Amino acid sequence: MENTFEYATTPLALASLVSILVIGLLRLLSRGKDNALNRIITHYGFSLVLLFGLVGNGIYLFDSYQSSETLIIGTVIDKNSGKYLPRVQVDTGGHARGMTSDTGDFVLAIPKSRVADQYQISASLDGYKRQIATIDNEAKMFVRFELEKLRLDTNTALEVADARLIIGHYLGLPEVQINIKFNNPLTSQIAFKDLQLDVVSPSGVSRRLIQTSASVDSFSPILPPLPSVIVDPSKTVQFMFRFLQYDAHSHQLAIAAQTSLQSDSKFKYRGPQVGSNLLSQELTDRLESSLETSWFWEAGNSTINVSANINGDMARFSRVVSISSEQIEKMKAISNYYQAGFGIYPQVNLSPVGSAIPGHQIESSAL
Repeated sequence: MENTFEYATTPLALASLVSILVIGLLRLLSRGKDNALNRIITHYGFSLVLLFGLVGNGIYLFDSYQSSETLIIGTVIDKNSGKYLPRVQVDTGGHARGMTSDTGDFVLAIPKSRVADQYQISASLDGYKRQIATIDNEAKMFVRFELEKLRLDTNTALEVADARLIIGHYLGLPEVQINIKFNNPLTSQIAFKDLQLDVVSPSGVSRRLIQTSASVDSFSPILPPLPSVIVDPSKTVQFMFRFLQYDAHSHQLAIAAQTSLQSDSKFKYRGPQVGSNLLSQELTDRLESSLETSWFWEAGNSTINVSANINGDMARFSRVVSISSEQIEKMKAISNYYQAGFGIYPQVNLSPVGSAIPGHQIESSAL
Protein backbone atom coordinates (compact mmCIF):
# COMPACT_ATOMS: atom_id res chain seq x y z
CA MET A 1 0.00 0.00 0.00
CA GLU A 2 3.04 2.28 -0.04
CA ASN A 3 2.13 3.85 -3.41
CA THR A 4 -1.63 4.01 -2.92
CA PHE A 5 -1.72 7.78 -2.70
CA GLU A 6 0.51 8.19 -5.74
CA TYR A 7 -1.40 5.83 -8.02
CA ALA A 8 -4.97 6.30 -6.74
CA THR A 9 -5.55 9.74 -5.29
CA THR A 10 -3.78 11.59 -8.13
CA PRO A 11 -6.09 10.23 -10.91
CA LEU A 12 -9.12 10.84 -8.68
CA ALA A 13 -8.03 14.43 -8.06
CA LEU A 14 -7.52 15.00 -11.78
CA ALA A 15 -10.92 13.49 -12.54
CA SER A 16 -12.54 15.76 -9.95
CA LEU A 17 -10.81 18.82 -11.44
CA VAL A 18 -11.90 17.91 -14.98
CA SER A 19 -15.44 17.31 -13.77
CA ILE A 20 -15.55 20.73 -12.09
CA LEU A 21 -14.30 22.44 -15.26
CA VAL A 22 -16.81 20.63 -17.47
CA ILE A 23 -19.73 21.29 -15.13
CA GLY A 24 -18.71 24.93 -14.77
CA LEU A 25 -18.57 25.30 -18.54
CA LEU A 26 -22.00 23.71 -18.95
CA ARG A 27 -23.40 25.95 -16.22
CA LEU A 28 -21.99 28.92 -18.04
CA LEU A 29 -23.61 27.87 -21.32
CA SER A 30 -26.96 27.18 -19.63
CA ARG A 31 -26.99 30.42 -17.60
CA GLY A 32 -30.46 32.00 -17.44
CA LYS A 33 -32.11 28.86 -18.63
CA ASP A 34 -34.33 27.03 -16.17
CA ASN A 35 -34.60 23.69 -17.73
CA ALA A 36 -34.13 20.01 -16.91
CA LEU A 37 -30.59 19.89 -18.36
CA ASN A 38 -29.43 22.60 -16.00
CA ARG A 39 -30.85 20.79 -13.01
CA ILE A 40 -29.30 17.48 -14.06
CA ILE A 41 -25.90 19.11 -14.55
CA THR A 42 -26.07 20.88 -11.20
CA HIS A 43 -27.36 17.89 -9.21
CA TYR A 44 -25.51 14.95 -10.69
CA GLY A 45 -22.36 16.76 -11.70
CA PHE A 46 -21.55 18.06 -8.27
CA SER A 47 -22.56 14.70 -6.76
CA LEU A 48 -19.96 13.05 -8.98
CA VAL A 49 -17.30 15.56 -7.94
CA LEU A 50 -18.21 14.98 -4.28
CA LEU A 51 -17.92 11.23 -4.77
CA PHE A 52 -14.47 11.55 -6.32
CA GLY A 53 -13.41 13.78 -3.44
CA LEU A 54 -14.69 11.42 -0.76
CA VAL A 55 -13.05 8.38 -2.35
CA GLY A 56 -9.76 10.22 -2.82
CA ASN A 57 -9.73 11.50 0.76
CA GLY A 58 -10.63 8.06 2.07
CA ILE A 59 -7.74 6.46 0.20
CA TYR A 60 -5.39 9.19 1.33
CA LEU A 61 -6.33 8.73 4.99
CA PHE A 62 -6.03 4.95 4.75
CA ASP A 63 -2.63 5.24 3.08
CA SER A 64 -1.52 7.69 5.76
CA TYR A 65 -2.56 5.23 8.44
CA GLN A 66 -0.73 2.38 6.71
CA SER A 67 2.46 4.40 6.22
CA SER A 68 2.70 5.58 9.83
CA GLU A 69 5.25 3.60 11.84
CA THR A 70 6.11 2.40 15.32
CA LEU A 71 9.80 2.80 16.08
CA ILE A 72 12.08 0.50 18.07
CA ILE A 73 15.43 2.09 18.87
CA GLY A 74 18.39 0.19 20.23
CA THR A 75 22.11 -0.36 20.48
CA VAL A 76 24.43 -3.39 20.49
CA ILE A 77 27.74 -3.63 22.34
CA ASP A 78 30.39 -6.25 23.12
CA LYS A 79 29.70 -7.46 26.66
CA ASN A 80 33.36 -7.87 27.58
CA SER A 81 34.95 -4.82 25.96
CA GLY A 82 31.96 -2.46 25.98
CA LYS A 83 32.67 -1.50 22.36
CA TYR A 84 29.78 -0.80 20.01
CA LEU A 85 29.27 -3.50 17.39
CA PRO A 86 28.53 -2.53 13.76
CA ARG A 87 26.78 -4.68 11.13
CA VAL A 88 24.78 -6.68 13.66
CA GLN A 89 21.66 -8.26 12.15
CA VAL A 90 18.57 -7.20 14.13
CA ASP A 91 15.19 -8.86 13.48
CA THR A 92 11.74 -8.76 15.08
CA GLY A 93 10.65 -12.05 13.57
CA GLY A 94 8.72 -10.78 10.56
CA HIS A 95 7.68 -7.33 11.77
CA ALA A 96 10.88 -5.53 10.75
CA ARG A 97 14.59 -6.15 10.33
CA GLY A 98 17.71 -4.08 10.03
CA MET A 99 21.41 -3.74 10.81
CA THR A 100 23.40 -1.67 13.29
CA SER A 101 25.39 1.32 12.10
CA ASP A 102 29.11 1.90 12.62
CA THR A 103 28.26 3.22 16.09
CA GLY A 104 26.26 0.12 17.03
CA ASP A 105 22.84 1.82 16.82
CA PHE A 106 19.73 0.63 15.02
CA VAL A 107 16.18 1.82 14.32
CA LEU A 108 13.40 -0.58 13.34
CA ALA A 109 10.28 0.93 11.76
CA ILE A 110 7.19 -1.26 12.16
CA PRO A 111 4.17 -0.34 9.96
CA LYS A 112 0.86 0.13 11.79
CA SER A 113 -0.48 -2.90 9.95
CA ARG A 114 2.10 -5.10 11.72
CA VAL A 115 1.93 -3.61 15.18
CA ALA A 116 1.83 -6.20 17.98
CA ASP A 117 1.45 -6.06 21.74
CA GLN A 118 4.88 -7.57 22.23
CA TYR A 119 8.03 -8.07 20.16
CA GLN A 120 10.85 -10.59 20.28
CA ILE A 121 13.96 -8.95 18.89
CA SER A 122 17.08 -10.95 18.01
CA ALA A 123 20.63 -9.67 17.49
CA SER A 124 23.13 -11.89 15.68
CA LEU A 125 26.71 -11.43 14.50
CA ASP A 126 29.30 -13.97 13.35
CA GLY A 127 31.54 -14.97 16.23
CA TYR A 128 28.98 -13.98 18.88
CA LYS A 129 26.16 -15.78 20.65
CA ARG A 130 22.74 -14.87 19.23
CA GLN A 131 20.68 -12.94 21.79
CA ILE A 132 16.90 -12.46 22.00
CA ALA A 133 15.09 -9.72 23.93
CA THR A 134 11.34 -9.37 24.57
CA ILE A 135 9.79 -5.90 24.88
CA ASP A 136 6.21 -4.63 25.20
CA ASN A 137 4.67 -2.17 22.76
CA GLU A 138 5.04 1.21 24.41
CA ALA A 139 5.17 4.84 23.35
CA LYS A 140 8.96 4.75 23.55
CA MET A 141 10.68 1.43 22.89
CA PHE A 142 14.41 1.02 23.49
CA VAL A 143 16.44 -2.18 23.72
CA ARG A 144 20.13 -2.73 24.50
CA PHE A 145 22.00 -5.89 23.54
CA GLU A 146 25.26 -7.00 25.15
CA LEU A 147 26.62 -9.80 22.97
CA GLU A 148 29.13 -12.38 24.18
CA LYS A 149 31.79 -13.82 21.92
CA LEU A 150 31.46 -17.49 21.07
CA ARG A 151 34.09 -19.44 22.96
CA LEU A 152 35.22 -22.92 22.20
CA ASP A 153 33.96 -25.55 24.64
CA THR A 154 37.25 -27.21 25.49
CA ASN A 155 35.35 -30.17 26.93
CA THR A 156 34.13 -31.15 23.47
CA ALA A 157 36.82 -29.66 21.22
CA LEU A 158 39.15 -32.61 21.70
CA GLU A 159 38.02 -36.22 22.07
CA VAL A 160 39.06 -39.77 21.34
CA ALA A 161 37.51 -41.03 18.11
CA ASP A 162 37.79 -44.72 18.95
CA ALA A 163 37.63 -46.39 22.35
CA ARG A 164 40.43 -48.77 21.33
CA LEU A 165 43.98 -47.68 22.06
CA ILE A 166 47.00 -49.55 20.73
CA ILE A 167 49.35 -49.99 23.67
CA GLY A 168 52.92 -51.14 23.13
CA HIS A 169 56.55 -50.34 23.87
CA TYR A 170 59.84 -49.64 22.14
CA LEU A 171 62.81 -51.07 24.03
CA GLY A 172 60.64 -50.99 27.17
CA LEU A 173 59.53 -47.37 26.70
CA PRO A 174 55.76 -46.77 26.48
CA GLU A 175 54.15 -46.39 23.07
CA VAL A 176 50.53 -45.38 22.40
CA GLN A 177 48.57 -45.16 19.17
CA ILE A 178 45.35 -43.22 19.49
CA ASN A 179 42.70 -41.88 17.13
CA ILE A 180 41.92 -38.24 18.06
CA LYS A 181 38.98 -36.14 16.85
CA PHE A 182 39.22 -32.33 16.59
CA ASN A 183 35.92 -30.41 16.64
CA ASN A 184 35.40 -26.77 15.62
CA PRO A 185 31.82 -25.48 16.18
CA LEU A 186 32.87 -21.83 15.70
CA THR A 187 32.40 -19.62 12.64
CA SER A 188 36.15 -19.06 12.17
CA GLN A 189 39.10 -21.37 11.55
CA ILE A 190 41.03 -22.58 14.60
CA ALA A 191 44.35 -24.38 15.09
CA PHE A 192 45.06 -27.14 17.61
CA LYS A 193 48.73 -26.75 18.56
CA ASP A 194 51.26 -28.47 20.84
CA LEU A 195 49.49 -31.82 20.96
CA GLN A 196 50.76 -33.61 24.08
CA LEU A 197 50.23 -37.07 25.52
CA ASP A 198 51.10 -38.19 29.06
CA VAL A 199 50.78 -41.66 30.54
CA VAL A 200 50.41 -42.26 34.27
CA SER A 201 50.92 -45.82 35.57
CA PRO A 202 48.82 -47.39 38.36
CA SER A 203 51.63 -46.62 40.82
CA GLY A 204 51.70 -42.94 39.78
CA VAL A 205 54.75 -42.96 37.50
CA SER A 206 54.24 -40.31 34.80
CA ARG A 207 55.83 -40.23 31.36
CA ARG A 208 55.58 -37.59 28.62
CA LEU A 209 55.37 -39.11 25.14
CA ILE A 210 56.28 -37.30 21.93
CA GLN A 211 54.42 -37.52 18.64
CA THR A 212 56.41 -39.60 16.16
CA SER A 213 53.91 -39.90 13.30
CA ALA A 214 50.35 -39.30 12.17
CA SER A 215 47.96 -40.66 9.56
CA VAL A 216 44.39 -40.07 8.48
CA ASP A 217 43.55 -43.57 9.74
CA SER A 218 45.26 -46.88 10.34
CA PHE A 219 45.11 -47.73 6.61
CA SER A 220 46.49 -44.43 5.26
CA PRO A 221 50.13 -43.60 4.46
CA ILE A 222 52.20 -42.49 7.43
CA LEU A 223 52.59 -38.73 7.79
CA PRO A 224 55.35 -36.91 9.68
CA PRO A 225 54.44 -35.52 13.11
CA LEU A 226 51.80 -32.79 12.82
CA PRO A 227 52.85 -29.62 14.71
CA SER A 228 49.27 -28.35 14.49
CA VAL A 229 45.87 -29.41 13.17
CA ILE A 230 43.89 -26.73 11.32
CA VAL A 231 40.10 -27.16 11.45
CA ASP A 232 37.72 -25.12 9.30
CA PRO A 233 34.54 -23.55 10.74
CA SER A 234 31.83 -26.03 11.76
CA LYS A 235 34.05 -28.99 10.77
CA THR A 236 35.51 -32.08 12.45
CA VAL A 237 38.71 -33.86 11.49
CA GLN A 238 40.48 -36.86 12.98
CA PHE A 239 43.90 -38.45 12.79
CA MET A 240 45.63 -41.56 14.07
CA PHE A 241 48.69 -40.53 16.09
CA ARG A 242 51.65 -42.56 17.33
CA PHE A 243 53.33 -41.36 20.52
CA LEU A 244 56.54 -42.67 22.00
CA GLN A 245 58.66 -41.73 24.98
CA TYR A 246 62.02 -40.46 23.74
CA ASP A 247 65.15 -41.66 25.49
CA ALA A 248 68.64 -40.75 24.25
CA HIS A 249 70.24 -43.99 25.52
CA SER A 250 67.60 -46.20 23.86
CA HIS A 251 67.88 -44.15 20.70
CA GLN A 252 71.64 -44.72 20.53
CA LEU A 253 71.15 -48.46 21.04
CA ALA A 254 68.59 -48.56 18.22
CA ILE A 255 70.96 -46.67 15.91
CA ALA A 256 73.77 -49.12 16.74
CA ALA A 257 71.48 -52.07 16.06
CA GLN A 258 70.27 -50.62 12.77
CA THR A 259 73.87 -49.97 11.67
CA SER A 260 74.78 -53.55 12.53
CA LEU A 261 71.82 -54.95 10.61
CA GLN A 262 72.49 -52.78 7.57
CA SER A 263 75.97 -54.21 7.32
CA ASP A 264 74.61 -57.76 7.28
CA SER A 265 74.03 -59.02 3.72
CA LYS A 266 71.43 -61.55 4.85
CA PHE A 267 69.35 -58.81 6.45
CA LYS A 268 69.69 -56.57 3.40
CA TYR A 269 68.19 -59.13 1.05
CA ARG A 270 65.99 -61.25 3.29
CA GLY A 271 65.19 -59.14 6.33
CA PRO A 272 65.05 -60.57 9.86
CA GLN A 273 64.27 -64.27 9.94
CA VAL A 274 62.51 -66.11 12.71
CA GLY A 275 64.97 -68.16 14.75
CA SER A 276 68.07 -66.35 13.46
CA ASN A 277 70.18 -63.99 15.52
CA LEU A 278 71.60 -61.24 13.32
CA LEU A 279 72.86 -59.04 16.12
CA SER A 280 76.02 -59.59 18.09
CA GLN A 281 75.57 -61.15 21.51
CA GLU A 282 77.00 -58.04 23.17
CA LEU A 283 74.51 -55.74 21.42
CA THR A 284 71.65 -58.16 22.07
CA ASP A 285 72.48 -58.18 25.79
CA ARG A 286 72.55 -54.39 25.87
CA LEU A 287 69.15 -54.24 24.19
CA GLU A 288 67.64 -56.73 26.63
CA SER A 289 69.15 -54.90 29.60
CA SER A 290 67.77 -51.61 28.34
CA LEU A 291 64.35 -53.15 27.87
CA GLU A 292 64.30 -54.42 31.46
CA THR A 293 65.50 -51.19 33.06
CA SER A 294 63.25 -48.89 31.00
CA TRP A 295 60.12 -51.05 31.23
CA PHE A 296 57.12 -48.90 32.07
CA TRP A 297 53.79 -50.74 31.88
CA GLU A 298 52.20 -52.09 35.07
CA ALA A 299 49.19 -54.29 35.65
CA GLY A 300 46.12 -52.24 36.55
CA ASN A 301 44.57 -49.00 35.33
CA SER A 302 46.85 -46.61 33.49
CA THR A 303 45.69 -43.09 32.53
CA ILE A 304 46.22 -41.52 29.12
CA ASN A 305 46.06 -37.69 29.20
CA VAL A 306 45.85 -35.80 25.90
CA SER A 307 45.99 -32.00 25.57
CA ALA A 308 46.25 -29.32 22.87
CA ASN A 309 46.58 -25.54 22.86
CA ILE A 310 43.81 -23.54 21.16
CA ASN A 311 44.52 -19.81 21.08
CA GLY A 312 45.87 -19.89 24.61
CA ASP A 313 43.18 -22.21 26.00
CA MET A 314 43.91 -25.86 26.78
CA ALA A 315 41.63 -28.61 25.52
CA ARG A 316 42.03 -31.93 27.31
CA PHE A 317 40.62 -35.39 27.64
CA SER A 318 41.68 -38.46 29.58
CA ARG A 319 41.17 -42.18 29.07
CA VAL A 320 41.71 -45.13 31.34
CA VAL A 321 43.23 -48.37 30.03
CA SER A 322 43.24 -51.56 32.04
CA ILE A 323 46.23 -53.82 31.39
CA SER A 324 46.45 -57.35 32.76
CA SER A 325 49.59 -59.17 33.89
CA GLU A 326 49.12 -61.62 31.03
CA GLN A 327 49.15 -58.80 28.48
CA ILE A 328 52.29 -57.36 30.01
CA GLU A 329 54.06 -60.73 29.84
CA LYS A 330 53.18 -60.99 26.17
CA MET A 331 54.55 -57.52 25.55
CA LYS A 332 57.75 -58.39 27.41
CA ALA A 333 58.17 -61.38 25.12
CA ILE A 334 58.91 -58.87 22.39
CA SER A 335 62.50 -58.99 23.62
CA ASN A 336 62.72 -61.94 21.24
CA TYR A 337 62.22 -59.46 18.43
CA TYR A 338 65.39 -57.62 19.32
CA GLN A 339 67.45 -60.82 19.60
CA ALA A 340 66.47 -61.65 16.01
CA GLY A 341 66.69 -58.11 14.68
CA PHE A 342 62.96 -57.57 14.92
CA GLY A 343 61.54 -54.35 16.37
CA ILE A 344 64.45 -52.17 15.31
CA TYR A 345 62.85 -51.22 12.00
CA PRO A 346 59.24 -50.19 12.72
CA GLN A 347 58.52 -49.74 8.99
CA VAL A 348 59.27 -53.44 8.27
CA ASN A 349 56.16 -55.63 8.34
CA LEU A 350 57.10 -58.43 10.72
CA SER A 351 55.35 -61.57 11.89
CA PRO A 352 55.07 -62.18 15.65
CA VAL A 353 57.63 -64.45 17.24
CA GLY A 354 56.05 -67.06 19.47
CA SER A 355 53.35 -65.45 21.64
CA ALA A 356 54.78 -61.94 21.42
CA ILE A 357 52.32 -59.24 20.28
CA PRO A 358 53.87 -55.88 19.30
CA GLY A 359 50.74 -53.88 20.01
CA HIS A 360 47.65 -54.59 22.08
CA GLN A 361 44.30 -53.06 21.23
CA ILE A 362 42.90 -52.30 24.65
CA GLU A 363 39.45 -50.90 25.32
CA SER A 364 39.66 -47.60 27.14
CA SER A 365 37.05 -45.77 29.17
CA ALA A 366 36.49 -42.11 29.94
CA LEU A 367 38.20 -40.84 33.04
